[in-house]
Amino acid sequence: MLLAAVKSHVLEGFDDPVIGRERWNSLVQQGATDAMFLTWQWQRAWWEAFGRGRLLLIAIERQGQVVAIAPLFSDSGMVFFVGSGGSDYLDFIGDIRDPAVLDAILETARDHVQDFLGFRFYHVLESSPTGQRLKEAADRLGLTCFDEGKLAAPQLNLVAHPEVALAATKKQSLVRHEAFFRREGRLDVRHLRDEGAILAQLDLFFSQHIARWEAMPHPSLFHDPLKRAFYERLTRRMADTGWLRFTRVEWNDRPIAFHFGFCYGGRFMWYKPSFAIDLARRSPGEVLLRQLLLAAIDEGAHTFDFGLGDELFKRRFATHTAHVGTWGLYPSVPAVPVQV
Repeated sequence: MLLAAVKSHVLEGFDDPVIGRERWNSLVQQGATDAMFLTWQWQRAWWEAFGRGRLLLIAIERQGQVVAIAPLFSDSGMVFFVGSGGSDYLDFIGDIRDPAVLDAILETARDHVQDFLGFRFYHVLESSPTGQRLKEAADRLGLTCFDEGKLAAPQLNLVAHPEVALAATKKQSLVRHEAFFRREGRLDVRHLRDEGAILAQLDLFFSQHIARWEAMPHPSLFHDPLKRAFYERLTRRMADTGWLRFTRVEWNDRPIAFHFGFCYGGRFMWYKPSFAIDLARRSPGEVLLRQLLLAAIDEGAHTFDFGLGDELFKRRFATHTAHVGTWGLYPSVPAVPVQV
């Protein structure tokens, strides 16, 4: 049976009436990658903070219904996913199984970019069929597709391996460091989800993170006012979703560690931690990690996701590692006739 023809629309922005945030997020759940980084709230906050070039939100419609969204932008002739930078998992949104849908997305984007140079799609999960679909679409559209590298994302399955998850919270190093703070004073842990309560903590969090990284080769991202504004904007955008997870660990009323993260669809995200650098010898960061593991287990999360980066401490706790890839699609160079 032939599928109905598809139509593409370049939306006016995130408030375009063609697609509201409820429908947008419903399509996220129906797509190959159901990730918080693809939600209307994250994508809009990211674009408001970091957007450059031209926004290209492309909606694909079949029989009057939007079936897919491509959250893209163009800059200097290249096309990227919105969220390229700081977003662990990215993809197209909704149902792109029909080759006509992906072709319409790529052709529409290409046609709207002056001096088009190519596409670069960051952080597509290896488990998503999008990589293979991009290869096939490239062949159909006269593009050349390249696999431009992978990154690791260690994860702890809290459901399939509950004994491993519980054992992780009892690792000797975590328990020993926490015991010190409890023995030498009062240790309190506050898990915050309310917008106002989180906003009130952000300046302290930023300052602690800056101090933590001051002596390192790569200083804190929070030296950049755009990064600070993004976290503030994100807190406001997600205030009514229930996804925010902000933790403050206090020792004798002093904040010794913070964490800005999320729990979306049962996936508890380790995102941006911080700890008091003058207490590094006592490892308040490990106290924080233990408390987050306990919180994830307590709320019934199915996965503790350590996010991108293959740091040693993550591998100590992970039960498996996901990978994300970057895909580049570029105009094929026509063969040059050989002069005989």
